[in-house]
Amino acid sequence: MKSAWVTAKKTIELIDTEYPKPRINEVTVKVRACGICGTDLHFYNDFPGGKPIPLGHEVSGYIHKIGEAVEDLKPGDRVIVQNHVPCGTCHSCLHGNPYTCSNIQTYMNDRAAMAEFIRIRRNMVVPFSGLDYTEAAVAEPLTVAFDITREARIEPFHRVLISGPGIIGLFCTTLARNVGAREIAVLGRRLHTLRGKKRAEVAVLMGATEVFDTDKPDWRENVLKKFPEGFERIVITSPPRTIPYLLDFARFGGCIAYNGISFSEETITFNANTFHFKKLKLLASHAIPNWGFPLALDLLSKKKIDYEKLITHEYPFDKIEEAFSTALSPDEGVIKVVVIFGD
Repeated sequence: MKSAWVTAKKTIELIDTEYPKPRINEVTVKVRACGICGTDLHFYNDFPGGKPIPLGHEVSGYIHKIGEAVEDLKPGDRVIVQNHVPCGTCHSCLHGNPYTCSNIQTYMNDRAAMAEFIRIRRNMVVPFSGLDYTEAAVAEPLTVAFDITREARIEPFHRVLISGPGIIGLFCTTLARNVGAREIAVLGRRLHTLRGKKRAEVAVLMGATEVFDTDKPDWRENVLKKFPEGFERIVITSPPRTIPYLLDFARFGGCIAYNGISFSEETITFNANTFHFKKLKLLASHAIPNWGFPLALDLLSKKKIDYEKLITHEYPFDKIEEAFSTALSPDEGVIKVVVIFGD
């Protein structure tokens, strides 16, 4: 079988490996769809660590084979694959707090899920119905949006600022609207490009009341003019460098939740006195171990979350380089690219 690995900057190789036979309490999943995540794009652009990196963690498919002791699944069952699960045996897990598990289990260190098959522990798959494979693959970024909006503690009538109109930021937009946010402003870069125009358009459809282009020289003045009292909640899905200036838009006592990474600009500075005297809160969201997949799948299958506008491109596995190029292109109206695998 073939699996996708980054082997150098902007280089993906489809590596041949043996079919992964399931062991005890494991299953082998035939992958049918895998979304390209921002993390995959970071790996592709930056090649951190300088060693081959497996790709893919937004996965749907069906059970191909079951290992010994797996009794509640059968070949053909449709499933999504969680990428991180709690161990169940560490101090945090045994004290009822798996969210802070100190021994999180994952396949991402040595196995690519952007592959024809993946061998996985039984407790890492969640069955689903009522969705096709492409639709089910976006459950993963929806769960990430669950986590960051939970950390942000958005309440009815809050004014909310969301930075980054990728799929996670757009999911956060519709979640904030559903919670009852009074006004939702979305920030994005290069909104004059086809990519930016598409994202700005969808942001409004998902619930944004205002959209600002941070490439315009007067964007900060425009935000403050429209929202002179600032925002009770700020959700940041953009790179770390955006955190310091976004703190300026928080109201007294405001809460800022952040989910984003950079392998080249991971260090930031901000005025600690201002942060202190405004009584701000800065919370990191990192949605591992995974949670919320059953809820995400239920909301997607019942059309409670409008996801169809977010899946903009699909490519077959043998055109994966083109898929990554499209995902990065400012000249495409792209939000989510999904790689499709044959049966």
